[in-house]
Amino acid sequence: MPLFHHNQPSHSILLMPVRLKSERWPKNKVRILSCDAEGNLFTQLIGRSTYQRIKLEARRMEAAPKNYATIYWETGTSQYIPLVVEIGDKENWALERILEHAFRSAIVPDVLIRPVREIIRMGETKYQEVVTEKTKGTRKTTSLQSSKVLARLPYYRKGDVEVSIPIYKTEYTFPLIILGQFPQENNMTPSQQRLLVLDSDGDLAETTLPSEQVNKAERKLSDLRKKGKEGSLVCLWEPEGISVDVVEMNELQVQALEAVTHYFEETGKDKRPLSAAVKKVLNEVRDRASS
Repeated sequence: MPLFHHNQPSHSILLMPVRLKSERWPKNKVRILSCDAEGNLFTQLIGRSTYQRIKLEARRMEAAPKNYATIYWETGTSQYIPLVVEIGDKENWALERILEHAFRSAIVPDVLIRPVREIIRMGETKYQEVVTEKTKGTRKTTSLQSSKVLARLPYYRKGDVEVSIPIYKTEYTFPLIILGQFPQENNMTPSQQRLLVLDSDGDLAETTLPSEQVNKAERKLSDLRKKGKEGSLVCLWEPEGISVDVVEMNELQVQALEAVTHYFEETGKDKRPLSAAVKKVLNEVRDRASS
């Protein structure tokens, strides 16, 4: 992983949670990849309770048709507060590109710095709004929300478990093999399910898919098993959008995938050398998806 700057400026944009090499975060802290107005990438530790609010608010915002970003704003008293601002498609696109460059070279191209500055400037107006609300004696608090670019990126499981579901992956490689389901989080709509998936690169990740599609595929898998056959749910990327279907497999292949799931559940680790059986499954799923 590239090395980042370690200075902490007055104001910055929060991008995504990261773990440096084999780092174990300090108690009640989460490390966040950030970007300042000069395009410098660095990491900073935020409170876990703040991070939990990220997850909560991000789930809420997924239903809103707006692009948004989170600015970590210094109030002038060596204290920082999160400010959520609505951004345009141009700024949202810039944040996505910044993540790509962050893990490729740790350098933000000059062309992307201007959108970053525009986003951070929005924080001043937002901060004044927060101050005004507090002055009026309102009880409204500002919850930390993640940039919409985080919508498909990983979070951490319940129970304060130190688990990384690949935090360095910014894009999934379809098709995805669905391994299991996470518990629903508070304020998640029943129409969405949190799932553990294995993408075609062999990386574990968490994603959210429509419950209706998942349930329909599960019924199809149940019918397949009634015929004495085995299979697994897969998520496909098609011209008309994402779909969930069933791919028939033999018992050994299903057991190989279950071993991956079991390893994750027992160790919390997202990286493990893939067995020949799992590699074969990935190749076959790719081939069927492209046929």
